[in-house]
Amino acid sequence: MVRRRFLETAAATLGAAVTPAAALAAPAMLSAAQRAPIEDAVAKAMAAVGARGVSVSVARAGEIVYANGFGLRDVGANLAVEPDTIFPIGSITKQFTAAAIVLLVRDRRVDLDAKAADYVSLAPHGTEYTVRQLLQQTTGLADYLGAPAFRTTIATSKTITPEGLLALVGRAPLAFPPGTQFAYSNTNYVVLGMIVEAIARVPYGRFIQERIATPLGLAHLTYGPPPAGANAARGYEAETGNTAVTPWTPQATYAAGALYATPADLVRWDEAFFGGRLLDAKSVALLTTPPQLPGGTHTTYAMGWLRETLDGHPLIWHNGGVIGANTRNAYFPDDRISVVVFANTVGFDETRIVREAFRALVPPTPAQLAAEREKDTKSAPGEDAAITQAARAEYGRWRSGNVDMSRYDATMRAALTPATVQQVSSGLSSLGEPTAFLFTSKTALPNNAGTAYSYRVVTPNGAVSYVYAVDAGGKIGGIWFKPAP
Repeated sequence: MVRRRFLETAAATLGAAVTPAAALAAPAMLSAAQRAPIEDAVAKAMAAVGARGVSVSVARAGEIVYANGFGLRDVGANLAVEPDTIFPIGSITKQFTAAAIVLLVRDRRVDLDAKAADYVSLAPHGTEYTVRQLLQQTTGLADYLGAPAFRTTIATSKTITPEGLLALVGRAPLAFPPGTQFAYSNTNYVVLGMIVEAIARVPYGRFIQERIATPLGLAHLTYGPPPAGANAARGYEAETGNTAVTPWTPQATYAAGALYATPADLVRWDEAFFGGRLLDAKSVALLTTPPQLPGGTHTTYAMGWLRETLDGHPLIWHNGGVIGANTRNAYFPDDRISVVVFANTVGFDETRIVREAFRALVPPTPAQLAAEREKDTKSAPGEDAAITQAARAEYGRWRSGNVDMSRYDATMRAALTPATVQQVSSGLSSLGEPTAFLFTSKTALPNNAGTAYSYRVVTPNGAVSYVYAVDAGGKIGGIWFKPAP
C-alpha cells in the first residue's frame, strides 16, 4: 500500500520460528545448496524486525521450483505459514488496477491522455492531470495515507467510500505541476479505481474478478479478506506483540491496496501478464517502462511496476505494505523468473531474499560480484562534501526519530506526520549503523525547485537508496528511503 518507505517493525525475537516448515513445503526443485542462501536471508530478515511469518516462492517459466513457509501465520493458534497461505498484497494491487485501466483503453472506453475529471468529476485538481499521469504517479496529488485521520479512524472503517478517501486530501495543493516529477501517492490509484467503476459500471473488485482473476485462473485473488476459515495470515506489529493487528479494510485501501492472494496466484499472474495472455506486448511494455521526465529526471516507476536491474538483468517489480503485511512481486523478464515474498509484518525487508533467490537460478559472474562490491565502496564523481555531510546528518536524525521539521519546506512539513517519522525511523534503525555513505548522483529539479542528491547507504542488514532534495534557500523539499538491491 505504501511506497518503499520503511514502516513499523516488530521488536520481538523469533527464535526457532524462523526454521522452515519443511514438511509443509510444496515440491522444491532447488538443491540444498541453492536453498541455503535463500533460507539464511529469510532468517536474518525475520530476526531484524521480529517478523512472525514469511512465505517465499520462486518460479521459472511459470513452474514453481521453490515454495516454503517460515514461522507462524497465526501466533495465538500456533499455525504455521504454508506455501499456499493467503496474505494481503497491499500495493501490488496497483499492478491489477493499472492493467484494468489499460483493458479499458483497449476497449476504447478510456483515453490515457484525457484529464481525470473527464471520468471522475470529484477528482481533486482533476482538470490538471491525465490518466497516464495518475498511472505514472506524476500528478503531485497528496497521499491520503498521510492524512492524520487515516490511521485514527479511516484505516479500519467499513463505511468509508472512495469519495471519502479523496476528501482527506481534497484541499491540499498539488506538490508540483503534473508530469514534471514523480511522487508516490496512493491517491492516484484511488482515482484510477474510480475511473474503472465509472466506465465499467461495476464495482472495482468485481471488475478485477471478472476481467482478470477468473480468466487467468487466479484462484485465491480476492478484493478484501478471504472467507472465514481460509488459510490466511494474521498480521503482527511491535505495538501489538503476539496479538494480531486489526487489518486495514478494503474500503480504506481500495484500488491502491485491497487485494489478497497466495504466492502461486502472483506467479501465475506474472506468467500470464508478461506472456501476453491478458494484454498485448505493446501494452505490457507501456505498463513496465518508466517515463522520461523533464530535465532528464530519472524515475524507476512505470505504471504499477518499477524497473531496475539486478546483476545486469532487468528486474520489474512492486512491493506492498499495509498494517501487518509486507510483500514483493519481482519478475525477471529476460529469464522468466518470478520471486514472490510475503511477510506478516509491515517493516519486513525482502530485498536480500529476492537477490538470493534469483542468484540461486542465475549465479552472478565474478565481474558482477566485483561491480557490486565496488558500488558499496566508492562514491560517484561530482560529490559536494558539504551536502553529503548535511544529508548524512539528516539520515541520522531519521534513524533516531529526532527529525527537526523546521528544516523542511511547507509542503514537506504538512506531509510528514509524527506517525510517518516513527514508521521510517523504526525501519532505518533496524538496519543498523551505516558502514558506508556513498554519493551516486544529483539531479536539478524542474522549475528551479532545487537539487536532489542521491546516495547509497550501506548497513549491516542491507543497502538503502536515499534521496535528499534541497531548495535554493536550503530547505529540504523532499526525502526518500528505499531498500536497494
